[in-house]
Amino acid sequence: MPRRVLSDTVFDAALDRLMGVYAEGHRVVISFSGGKDSGVCVELAIMARQALGQTEPVEVVMRDEEVMLPGTFEYAERVAARPEVSFHWIVQRQPVINVFNRVEPYFWCFDDRLSPDQWMRVPPPFAKWQDAKTIFALTTVEEFPPPEGKSLFVVTGLRGQESGVRLAGIHSSGGARTGHEGDPRRYLRPIYDWTDGDIWKAIRDMRWDYNRAYDTLFRFGVPRHRLRIGPPTMSFMAVHEMDIARRAWPRWFDRLAERLPGVRTAAMFGKRYVTPERRMGETWEQCFQRECIDRAPAPWIAERATKVADYYRRQHARHSTAPFPDVTRCSECGSSASWRSLARIMYNGNPFSLKMDNIIPYMEPEFFRPGSGTWGASPTAGT
Repeated sequence: MPRRVLSDTVFDAALDRLMGVYAEGHRVVISFSGGKDSGVCVELAIMARQALGQTEPVEVVMRDEEVMLPGTFEYAERVAARPEVSFHWIVQRQPVINVFNRVEPYFWCFDDRLSPDQWMRVPPPFAKWQDAKTIFALTTVEEFPPPEGKSLFVVTGLRGQESGVRLAGIHSSGGARTGHEGDPRRYLRPIYDWTDGDIWKAIRDMRWDYNRAYDTLFRFGVPRHRLRIGPPTMSFMAVHEMDIARRAWPRWFDRLAERLPGVRTAAMFGKRYVTPERRMGETWEQCFQRECIDRAPAPWIAERATKVADYYRRQHARHSTAPFPDVTRCSECGSSASWRSLARIMYNGNPFSLKMDNIIPYMEPEFFRPGSGTWGASPTAGT
């Protein structure tokens, strides 16, 4: 789908999108993460309400992840203290992936089996504790009922520049809004067409507050297009951040290493620690068998890897007599179709089943901690 160039600036277009949903009388909630994109959405929403002469505060909701880079929750507390904002600080005690621990892939935020002095920090006194585990539960119509005949619009800082998948999703929905008129719950992505440069220019020109962790990451050499703030143990890509954290915030990092096993080793050895290593003369199929099945540190990892391998062998045999490819991906089988890519995806068991949800189910918290319950929905629902 070709891109359509607008006559407005992206700043004016984003402001108009927010003013539109406010003027139509919908209920609007900003999904806040502590990052630059959601922070800009908060600032734009405040401007939109003021431009319309609406005096009600902007509603903002955030889930406390317990473990975030220093400066993130300090920024969130500054936003929460603003009179223009009604801030809903939610604690769910949800499991979060720790990719640096292959045996126990989840840790529990503000774990009730630990004493509070073992947590990374204590939530602020105004935080609301919620039993649900998925992020979708933060912004339901039950929690934020819209006016009669109107919708609940959840505003996210999603931008098309961040990934091709997100850009395709924006094109499929036809613009900033998702869903149809009359749907009880919809999404609004007011800055979907902004670039990283647009974000930082707006912050500088408007003198908006932002998360100061970005400054530290930038000083340590992280390029502008890779400046991301999120739970630091969710992705293998955060290995570099762990090394920066070890040097930039040594006390915080030492506490994190005590809280989450595997973090210190990841900071020391980098991607080698979280990536299967193919030996000299070995194929990637042999590497997959050895690392993900034969020498897997837990039976559940081996079981899931076996199911994925069997699935792709059968899938490939339906359209080809050649062996399943070792490195070059098979376009007929899908984007993950080579032994190398499967080895990297399944090395830690892939508990959220990312890219594999049609083959293996996601791992329920109950499996690792009896009595902790189930997700009740996809663990990534609403993200």
